[in-house]
Amino acid sequence: RLFPFGRGLVHDYWAANVWALYLFASRVATVAFRRIPIPDDIRSLVQPFIPFPEPTPGLVAIILLLGLVPTIIYAWKVGTSSLKRWWQLNSFIPAMFFVHGVVFSSFSAFMLGFHVHEKAIMTAIIPLTLLATTSCYSARLFIRTSYLGIFALLPLQFRTEELLLKVALYVTWLSGAIFTLESVVPKAKGNETLLTLFDYIAFFIMTCLLLFMEVIHPIVFLPSGRLEFLPLMATSVACGIGLLYCWMESSVIMIVTATKR
Repeated sequence: RLFPFGRGLVHDYWAANVWALYLFASRVATVAFRRIPIPDDIRSLVQPFIPFPEPTPGLVAIILLLGLVPTIIYAWKVGTSSLKRWWQLNSFIPAMFFVHGVVFSSFSAFMLGFHVHEKAIMTAIIPLTLLATTSCYSARLFIRTSYLGIFALLPLQFRTEELLLKVALYVTWLSGAIFTLESVVPKAKGNETLLTLFDYIAFFIMTCLLLFMEVIHPIVFLPSGRLEFLPLMATSVACGIGLLYCWMESSVIMIVTATKR
């Protein structure tokens, strides 16, 4: 269970990470390869790579290690700097960097790990709660990672009688988190808000996905057995794109924190 290499690259329901986007791109490339007219010489050249080859556990382990390199480098810099200049360095910076490093490392394990379960995003969201009130940027990262990561978990409650409860809990919790952080987080500008255009676009996409997943798909596609797993794939891909952005954002915040003096 710790090293599920025999179970394949991804879980049956793709976790919203880099490999979900990789497999989705492979599916799109396969369909395009079959339907788009391509010269025979180019087709024979490309055909061995369609669908995309599945990365081996060893390759995934190397990619994950490379994903952790920024944390390793800046942990070394912050650690050596705090030892050499312990009488000058603000002790708050190494402590803050440690939490940011944990968040980024957990994020990297989720985004790049082999056969990651979708619930593993909680390993990044939970330590992010320690940073949510420290700055406007950390608060945004917490909100975005939370609403994207938790939305990707909603298909796990698939029964009809669970629909109202899971949506009500999700909307209530998200509204409360945003309202609370808007009240307590210091803003870089006086009239600045935590939600940006990115968030409103994400809310619109998630609303459309929820309607498709819970209303349109069961009525239009499910009775005939067509595209049974389309809602799961759409949810994984949409949330995977958003979480990829959050992962990059967490790396930037971690590096900025590490370089403060």
